[in-house]
Amino acid sequence: MNIAGIRLSDRRIIVLIGGYGAGKTQIAVSLALLKAKEGKRVALVDLDLINPYFRAREVRTILGERGVETVCPDGDLAFAENPSLPPQIDGALRDPGKVVILDVGGNETGATILGRYQGLMQNEDTGVFHVVNIFRPFSGTVEEIEKLRREIEGNSRLRVQGWINNSNLMDWTKLEDWQKSEVFMRSLESVSGIPWVGSAVSPAWAQKMELPWNPEWIPVERFMDLGWKSPQRSV
Repeated sequence: MNIAGIRLSDRRIIVLIGGYGAGKTQIAVSLALLKAKEGKRVALVDLDLINPYFRAREVRTILGERGVETVCPDGDLAFAENPSLPPQIDGALRDPGKVVILDVGGNETGATILGRYQGLMQNEDTGVFHVVNIFRPFSGTVEEIEKLRREIEGNSRLRVQGWINNSNLMDWTKLEDWQKSEVFMRSLESVSGIPWVGSAVSPAWAQKMELPWNPEWIPVERFMDLGWKSPQRSV
């Protein structure tokens, strides 16, 4: 894994983009809680205005209890043709003492909304990271992911600075799946010239697979209700 030049921990503003179902929200929630546990002031900005399911706002009570502010459009305004975005987003981005994590919805359409804040995210404390799950539709080849990355960059006017590997099949993930994703990420890193900066991993799964914990991994827990399953606390 090439992590030269950028680390998640170095960035005050963390922007998570990627395709549908890549797992951006799970990572955003887990990162926000991790930062809050470290004693930081944290705002999680829910910019997922595309997919009505699995949004950070659904667990805002848990986040609030643990010291994380959730910022999102209210009610039906979130799905208007021109969504009403709360002024707290600007305030959080301008606050040098606050860690801000942006969960950006869906594909290039979601990135268009992100483009509204492009002027506030040009400084060196901002990191834009593309989340990859190779087991999701239209994410199984380097070419597909690179195409989506370029579309998102064009709409948001922001450049992706790193890849995050979140390739999993939830509770059915096998060690071979993990190994396959690592090979894939090395290829993606080589073709794109963009560093692979980290991986999202469930500590419980890593222990089950007898994988020694890597400090570069992002510990991810499941906080979202998957609907067809009972709410759990593992990924």
